[in-house]
Amino acid sequence: MKKRIKQVIGVIIGIIIGISTTVGATTIFNSKDITYSSDKTSKTNVKDSLDELYNKTGKCPEGQYCYTAPVALSDKVELGDYIRMTPTSTSYTPPGELTGCMNDANCTQNTINPSELNLWRVIKKNEDGTIEVVSEYVSSNAVYFYGEEGYKNYIVGLNEVAKQYTNEKYVQSTRNVGYSNQILRCNGIEESVCPKEQDLSDYNIIKSVLGKVGATKPKQSDGRYYYSFREGFLKEHPTHGNSYWLADVCPLSVRDGLCGRTIIGEKGPYKPNSSVRPILTLKANVEIKSGDGKSVDTAYTLE
Repeated sequence: MKKRIKQVIGVIIGIIIGISTTVGATTIFNSKDITYSSDKTSKTNVKDSLDELYNKTGKCPEGQYCYTAPVALSDKVELGDYIRMTPTSTSYTPPGELTGCMNDANCTQNTINPSELNLWRVIKKNEDGTIEVVSEYVSSNAVYFYGEEGYKNYIVGLNEVAKQYTNEKYVQSTRNVGYSNQILRCNGIEESVCPKEQDLSDYNIIKSVLGKVGATKPKQSDGRYYYSFREGFLKEHPTHGNSYWLADVCPLSVRDGLCGRTIIGEKGPYKPNSSVRPILTLKANVEIKSGDGKSVDTAYTLE
């Protein structure tokens, strides 16, 4: 038995068929007669019949136009999934006031390209629908910290660098791996003013979800990166004298153990020049454009 519908007026949310209408200034498409066979479905109207056929076949019935509503990332994503999202900044040089590198020639390589880190891994799903992701890779270029000022600004400096990996369309907030609610900038170097406040939450969750904390630079093997934690002031280095401050870095991918110490000094080779690895919190209303998130090649794309 066949039934014919001459015209459908309005906008159907879900599957749109045979519509002759205008939304704003955009015409969707012209009306056409629509025929369906009731012996193919259990439904008695065109819209529900096409809905049922779509669900059965996984594709739009031939000759019809089917509209699929956008899918929220928070509704589909799972821990460990891959997401492609490109930060908007292409160049950033941390100011010397943050890094302590104002007069040191060895700090001139501080410029990074945030947009190179465009592959992310899901490490946490929050109740408000936001998603926390960590970069799959670390920055190709190193960031230097130097001397007392570099030590005092170590945490705020790393988080300022992490801010450069944002994209206002998709990103709600940023931070460097390892950040906790510690003092961002210390007014002195004494432990009473600049205490140790280690927080291994990021380390533990990355290890648990991804199976490792090590990472590499894009298409490279070396992946030593900063972990936001101050170790304290080393008043006298056993072989190199006085005035050294200790901070944390995470290991190369081939040495995937606990994060270890690095030295921020005022002389000699002790000017840490590790990579950075940001963590982003994606907005709750981010929509998926394509992909299934299960591999690098099929990563969810937001753009």
